[in-house]
Amino acid sequence: MYEITLTVHSLLRLAALVLVGIAFLRAAQGAFAGRMFTNGDRQAALVATIALDLQLLVGLILHFALSPVTQNAMSNMGAAMKDPELRRWTVEHPTLMLVAIVVVHVGSALRKRCESDGLRHRWSAITLGAALALILIGMPWPGGENARPFVRF
Repeated sequence: MYEITLTVHSLLRLAALVLVGIAFLRAAQGAFAGRMFTNGDRQAALVATIALDLQLLVGLILHFALSPVTQNAMSNMGAAMKDPELRRWTVEHPTLMLVAIVVVHVGSALRKRCESDGLRHRWSAITLGAALALILIGMPWPGGENARPFVRF
């Protein structure tokens, strides 16, 4: 069950990255071009938010129920904080991802309150861009210090 859920989390990561990237590019292009905020812009941001919410759900299941790494770390948090890899997966990765998702939801709330299309695009671009940066910082990269495969099958 752990391996299947980890594979789903890995594949969903790619989908979430692509969807957040597309929504960010649409928002940035709309802000710079000064075009109207369309239903397509709203839907792109909404689908990206849904993908991140699904990724959060799968991540929480892994973190609290299935992952032997976090279960081991939570049994002795003092030792886990001294081990860079355990600290990464127990504290740093989930914190960065949670902050990214909160930023996307804050952006959604701010966008709904804007009265002009330009502000909607700007808030979308700022919050989606910040979330994308947090996700890229917090995710595992092949060849990195806490290397993981980019995609698991």
